[in-house]
Amino acid sequence: MDNIVRDSDKKLNLLSNGKENSLKGYFMHLIEQYLNTAFRKTEFLLFTLISFSFSIIQIMLSPDTEHNLRGFITNIQSSILFILAFRFGYLGLIIAGFVITFDVVLMLVIYYNLEMMPWGILGLSLKISTGVITVFVAILSYKQDIQKKKLETLAITDELTGAYNQRFFYSILDEEIEMADKEKSSLGLMMIDIDNFKMYNEIYGHSFGDEILRGTVAILESLLKDKKAYICRYGGDEFAIIMRGDSLESLEKEAKRIQEEFEEKKVLYYHGILYDKLTLSIGFSEYPNKAKGKSELIYQTDVALYNAKNLGKDKVHLYKDAILQIRKHISSDHQQLIGIFKGLVSTISAKDKYTSGHCERVSSYAVKIANAMELDFKEVCIIQYAALLHDIGKVEIPRFILNKREPLTKEELDLLRQHPVYSQNILEPLEELDMLTDYVRHHHERYDGKGYPDGLAGEEISLGARIICVADSYDAMVSERPYSRKMDEEQALKELEKKAGTHFDPEIVKVFVNIMRKQS
Repeated sequence: MDNIVRDSDKKLNLLSNGKENSLKGYFMHLIEQYLNTAFRKTEFLLFTLISFSFSIIQIMLSPDTEHNLRGFITNIQSSILFILAFRFGYLGLIIAGFVITFDVVLMLVIYYNLEMMPWGILGLSLKISTGVITVFVAILSYKQDIQKKKLETLAITDELTGAYNQRFFYSILDEEIEMADKEKSSLGLMMIDIDNFKMYNEIYGHSFGDEILRGTVAILESLLKDKKAYICRYGGDEFAIIMRGDSLESLEKEAKRIQEEFEEKKVLYYHGILYDKLTLSIGFSEYPNKAKGKSELIYQTDVALYNAKNLGKDKVHLYKDAILQIRKHISSDHQQLIGIFKGLVSTISAKDKYTSGHCERVSSYAVKIANAMELDFKEVCIIQYAALLHDIGKVEIPRFILNKREPLTKEELDLLRQHPVYSQNILEPLEELDMLTDYVRHHHERYDGKGYPDGLAGEEISLGARIICVADSYDAMVSERPYSRKMDEEQALKELEKKAGTHFDPEIVKVFVNIMRKQS
């Protein structure tokens, strides 16, 4: 389904309009509704041919043919017309009407000429009763179809907004990817988040928040009504849009158009000054050139959305695979290691749900800090790569420790604290990326010297490691983890400020807090 179709309203509108184009449109709608598969088309054609065949057979019978045989043929024909009306509703009724009219005209001609009026009256009565019963069957079938469609709609749509629900999202995404493979085409996915929605909900109440959600879907539907797109409520204030056949370039244009026209149209759907501040953050990716499967497509789009919000909200962001950027800065001798690192990061993500997306977010924060501190380009790149790969050593940590909800035992904690060392060992072949392994090994050192694995303090800890420590800790605080609930952004920033000088370098905390508060 390309749109949420309300069949009963559509049919009533068509029937109330007597114009020729409306009747034609209604008939085409019936064909689209009932003949939507090859099997249904074959079934409809078969029953239609059989119905008319029995009419032809009756013409070909001799006038002297026994009436029992004629009655038998009429009964079979009537049964087939009932099946047509039951299986194809009003479309079947239309065919039945043609068959019955054709038979009645023939009977009037044949019986009138042969002066066999008693048998003609009986035959006409049977045809009329068949027509009446067929009408009732078609009405019942139509009502059954409407009820079925209502139930199907309820099963796949979000009750509050009318958008498709998450269950439908996963189902249709599978189908669209399969279709893209068959047609050798592409498939775009956007994730859209309403900026600061939590604030609106908490300050002005849930009814206010609900109005925002409904209005947002209404605007998106108006913007995409002529597109092959599915609008789904992915969760909370987050929406997903699946767009068929869109390349990366056209997808980016479409995302920017949605953002711009949302700003223009929101005044028509919302009322009040508060709505003027409503904005959208949009992340997007594409299959198969960017992502290679459903899970990867969702993951990439989700990361892109997160980065869009981190760029200052009201932004559009394309997913960029940061790990592949390392290729530009290492020799050809080590190019094969990139695939290994990417595989290791994927393995970690599968073992540890929290790590999924975490490394790329930390990399994004670390680059912001490094740029704000006006470090040179090469240093920024090394910090970006180190942040991206800082948890790669978790591949050596058992899954039950990574996802444990209860406090870790001393032995488990000691093992977990070895992951920076494991990361350093894995990355040692990249010795040409100066300081990379140092930043990775020391990103859990504390400014007061109480960190691990080496207990370094203050400026004994390399600058890159101190930057990654702040970025890593912030993302940990604002993310949902197995063993603790997430904080909101302001709470996390205050926690960084509170622990500046003990856990963290106070100058780096100051730079990061300023960046994050300016963009919120």
